[in-house]
This record gives sequence, C-alpha cells and structure tokens, in this order.
Amino acid sequence: MSQSLARRQFLASAAAGAGVLSHGALAQDKKGGPMTGPYKFTNPYDCLTAYAKVRGRLDGGISLYHYVADVYGIPDRGIAQLMFRLEGVSQHRMTVREDRTIDLRYMECNYTQHPETGALIDEFYDNPITGKLVPVQHRKPAPGPLVRINPTGGFNPDIEWEAPAIFVNKLGPPLFGGGRVFFNDDILMFRPGDAEPVTTGNPRRSDVQLTEMVTFSADVSDVQNPELISAKSFAHITNDTPWSGWLDMDDVPGHMMMRYLAEKMETPEDVPSWLRTRIKKDYPSFFTNPGI
Repeated sequence: MSQSLARRQFLASAAAGAGVLSHGALAQDKKGGPMTGPYKFTNPYDCLTAYAKVRGRLDGGISLYHYVADVYGIPDRGIAQLMFRLEGVSQHRMTVREDRTIDLRYMECNYTQHPETGALIDEFYDNPITGKLVPVQHRKPAPGPLVRINPTGGFNPDIEWEAPAIFVNKLGPPLFGGGRVFFNDDILMFRPGDAEPVTTGNPRRSDVQLTEMVTFSADVSDVQNPELISAKSFAHITNDTPWSGWLDMDDVPGHMMMRYLAEKMETPEDVPSWLRTRIKKDYPSFFTNPGI
C-alpha cells in the first residue's frame, strides 16, 4: 500500500465515525452542516451531482484512483485464504447530462502481487488452493460498459437485459459523520450460466457475474465548495466474483472476495512511481488517451 494511503489511515477513521453517521438533513447542526452550500441533500438530483463531484469531476474530465486490493479465495465448504494482492489505477469519466442524470465510463488496469510482501509477480503464480503453478495474468486496460445513473441507481442503455438476466445498480442515500459525506453505490449483475458473458475485459463464469459494494467519501466542505469541480475522495470496495480464468480453478467450486482501498489522485504524477512507470511502459496511451 502506498505511503499516502497508509498515512491517512482512512479506514480507521471511517470506522471510528461509524456510530455517528446520519441520513441527509439529520446531520445538520446549528453552525451549518451538510445542508449549507449549493447542494441540498434532500433533493435527489443534488445528491446525484454531489456524488459525481465525489467520485469524478463536474467538468467531464477524468478522475484517477490508485487502489490496492486483497484477494481471498473461498472454496465451497472451505476456509477463505488470502491469495494475492492487486495494485492498479482506475479512471472514471462522469458526464452530467442536461436532465441531471449521469453517464459513467471507466477504464482500469492492475498488477498481481505477493499477498504479504507486495512484490510484483510477473511470471508464474503458486496457487495455494490448488497447488498449481499457473502463468500470471495482469489486468490489461479494458473499458467498462456505459452506465447511466439516475437518483435511484444505474443501468446500461446498450445492453438489452432479458429475464432472468439482470443488472442492478443502486445508489443509496448519503450518510454523514465526522465532517464527511459517504455515498454507497452497490452493483449486482446476474446472467444465466448458459448465456454469453458480458464483454468487460474480465470474463466471468457462473450465474452471478459480479456483486460489488462501494463506499465513496469526501469532506462535506469540499463537496459544498462551489469553487471546486472535484472533491478529494476515498473509496472502499468489496466485491464477490467467480474464479478468474487464469487461476485454473476448474476442479474447485468456489469464488473470490476482493477488498479494495482507493484514493483519488490529482494527476498521474501522484500515482506511485513504480506503478506509473510500469503502466506507461506496458500501455503508453493509458494516461494520455484512455479511450473513455
């Protein structure tokens, strides 16, 4: 984990303030609180615009996130094991439309690391669950599908979902605590096992393609500052997926659980130097022309 992430100890502070989280206007105090500023959190479209400012930028530009993730393997009827770490960069472009809904596009890439030392694993991975030595597959840049977000959630206008396939993206009401605003953005993507998987650059298997629970947070003062087009933010992400294909887990039923901590970066120069250098070497246009 980068020194920046460790220094802020964001998760610890978020946990400490969890007991004082409040919904919307309940967090307002006599001196002026979350409701003081251009965004009224009782207005669903104000909430949505504030969320865009926390996760992305209001000028339609790209926001960078540096993240580190622990990846656990959970065999059916087995015990969860820490398998490896991922470190990477995701880029988000959020465009506020005339009707105040939001179009989201994103791109990311990451690298597989030793679960304890963080050392890059570039050739073969010793799978602790199967005992197999398998070639490592870092995640190459691949754009995610367009997601159009309204106050109640998001959907992909380019995909025709037919029952029992379903894509559910729910944006919860904001929470407040310790001078910060928290937005929960949860995703469930389900497709029948015999259906062609959605093309996302990360093949999924089984019926549940992806379950993801994300919390973005920022200082309320930054969100309510009309001079800022982007609020400094952090994200805590947990997702559940089938085994990645490169792990060669065909004989072991189970799934993976990933836990991420991400920090919004101002420029690529804020990304840890080794990661920035490696990405520029492997994918020269990633930072300059990501294609989103």
